[in-house]
Amino acid sequence: MVRRMSFQYESYPPRATGFFDRLPPVCAWLIKVNVAVALVFFLLPGLRNLETLLALSRAGLRHGYLWQPVTYMFLHGGFTHLLFNMFTLYFLGPETERAMGSKHFLAMYLISGVLGGLGWLWLMPIPWAECVGASGAIFGVLAAFATLYPRRQLTLLIFFIFPVTMMAWQLVAGLALIEFILANNDNSGVAHTAHLAGAFAGFLYIDQLFENAHLRRLWARLRDYVAQRPHTPRAGPPPPDQAEVGRILDKISAQGIQSLTKAERQTLHRASRTF
Repeated sequence: MVRRMSFQYESYPPRATGFFDRLPPVCAWLIKVNVAVALVFFLLPGLRNLETLLALSRAGLRHGYLWQPVTYMFLHGGFTHLLFNMFTLYFLGPETERAMGSKHFLAMYLISGVLGGLGWLWLMPIPWAECVGASGAIFGVLAAFATLYPRRQLTLLIFFIFPVTMMAWQLVAGLALIEFILANNDNSGVAHTAHLAGAFAGFLYIDQLFENAHLRRLWARLRDYVAQRPHTPRAGPPPPDQAEVGRILDKISAQGIQSLTKAERQTLHRASRTF
């Protein structure tokens, strides 16, 4: 079940005009790093050995390259691969980061990427295969956005020509279904399982960790407010006379509670809350 959350935007100081002006800091940093890494490997093709050390593979982890579940998400298999990932991050990442805050957004992005890579590694039957790309983390951003804004209308250009408009949760659910179907094709060259695992991680981060932390903060603030609030007695009817209460209790002993009038019952009820 998809739920809409309450949250507060994290504000950022205005900056000079430029391509990255509309982006909060983590989104801007991630795009810059991904593009810079792609340019380095494009301009220096002799760095293939370094790329092997940074890409995610079962063989690499067996050799102790424990950094690969993080570094692989900053490499890409080509311009189109990079373009689609950064395009999604540029348009959906800023609002997600402002809603979550930069620290939570960065944590969600990295966790989605790492779990996406490990999910691919677990299900990949070819031991020497390598995985590169930020797609697992990007699918985490997609799932986080759809969890925060399930009914937000998004327009998707099919083949960059045909516009299709749908709600965010419908888009992510459709993409997840397609990835699940294509995950059975082990020879496609696309890490579909990484996409699925990354999307699942992004959804869980919002639905469990982030939302629960948010609710805990709200409860702590409410509790502190009530504790610091000066006590003022509420206005109400005066407490009943003890002699009258004694008379009513004697009547109950002698005749039973069913003998009480409505006024006597109300007096006894007030007394039970006062004394």
